[in-house]
Amino acid sequence: MSPEALVIGRDLALILLIIEAMVLAVPLLVVPFYAVRYLPRAKAPTREKLRQIRQGTEQVEKATKLVSSMAVQPFLLSRAAAEGLKSGLGYLVKRR
Repeated sequence: MSPEALVIGRDLALILLIIEAMVLAVPLLVVPFYAVRYLPRAKAPTREKLRQIRQGTEQVEKATKLVSSMAVQPFLLSRAAAEGLKSGLGYLVKRR
C-alpha cells in the first residue's frame, strides 16, 4: 500500500469514528433532556415511586459500602502490619 492510501484510509476511519460517536451520543443527550423536561408533568404516584426507588438505592449503597469495608479491612491491616515488620526488620539489619 502506498503512503497516500494509508493517509486517506486513516482520515476516513477518523471521520467514521466521529460520526459514530455523534450517533451514539445523541440518545444520551436527548433522553435526559426530555426526561427532565417532562418530569414535572408526572403524577404524584410516579413521583412517590421515584422517591421509594431512590431510598432503596441509597440503602443498597450504604449496605454495599459497609460490607465491602468489613471484607477489605482485614486484608489492609495485615498488609500494613507486614509492611511495618518488613521495614522494621530492614532497619535493624542495616543498623548492624
